[in-house]
Amino acid sequence: MDHTYLLEPGLWEVSGIYYDANNNSFPQKGQLVIVHTPELWTIEGKLTITTHETQEVSSRYEIQPLAPGASFTEWRSETGGPEPVLGLFVVVEDVLMSPWQSRSGTYWGQEILRQVSEDEYLGRGFAFLNNQKVSAWSTRLVRT
Repeated sequence: MDHTYLLEPGLWEVSGIYYDANNNSFPQKGQLVIVHTPELWTIEGKLTITTHETQEVSSRYEIQPLAPGASFTEWRSETGGPEPVLGLFVVVEDVLMSPWQSRSGTYWGQEILRQVSEDEYLGRGFAFLNNQKVSAWSTRLVRT
């Protein structure tokens, strides 16, 4: 099965659980839009996390298009953390792995997306700041 998330333009619905630094869990939901141009791929998203107060988190990833036959590519984001982050998308069989870190190296983490079908992925990830857990998440992405 070929990957559809990231490697094809599309709209994805996100649902799941967000865990804070103390492992308290909160529902999250949102949308991700993937756009491809010959020079740049983007993922723009908005997530709503329902804690004691509703939090909206917006993000924008700028991704180097995956070269033919390549199994990884680079990305950067200016949103979603205390400073810009740089990362990779690495394709390994049914999984897209994405390790990342800020330029200073103090903010870092990883997300893994496992393909269930052409229209569904399961995601798991975490973020650390100064070697302290900031958050973790468990998500389901469904292409609409």
